[in-house]
Amino acid sequence: MSQTSAGAIIVRHIEELEAAVRYARGPMSKALGNAVAELLTDETRRLGWNGDIPRDLNEQIWFAPNEWRTANDSEDYYDLFIELEDTDCIDGGDTRTWIGTFCGFAGAGIRLGLDTNALGPKSWKSLLRKESDLIDQLLDAGFLCDAKKGELAVLMTFDRDALAQAFADDDFDEALLPLAQAIERIVKARPLLDELVGLIRQRA
Repeated sequence: MSQTSAGAIIVRHIEELEAAVRYARGPMSKALGNAVAELLTDETRRLGWNGDIPRDLNEQIWFAPNEWRTANDSEDYYDLFIELEDTDCIDGGDTRTWIGTFCGFAGAGIRLGLDTNALGPKSWKSLLRKESDLIDQLLDAGFLCDAKKGELAVLMTFDRDALAQAFADDDFDEALLPLAQAIERIVKARPLLDELVGLIRQRA
């Protein structure tokens, strides 16, 4: 479709497009945020983990085992913590709605990223680069690692039809199953991640 044809269609349907974006950014994002928060709250409570899990997807959502907390620290600082992250589209831009991000519009996505309060970006990237044996084991366990960017994460792919049905039924259990599975992947990799925490503490 040419840009001129697309422009004409957009103008003719601007009311529907504007209404759809408003609804997606309002009630739909609120419902999705509530469902994500409920799942993460249940999972972290089950595991005995700490964190901050707001219902607004625009706020930082993070959690971690208490054993990863920075020693002798009165604040919420962790040598390693898990954060719900969104990734940009392939062209480097971002989506205009959380629904688009969860649906993978133009390559955007959601992941559980692992980061540290104990090391600066340069030291964190250096650690990921030098501990190749440990990182290889994490890669085998289903993690993504890009040492140049300082990224260590578990990727998730959400089924668009399952998300559509979730909004129709007001039941997100099946649609958010990839999130629960990503947490379980981190749980299974705890020995490797505990080793990574030990390496972080040696450098901090």
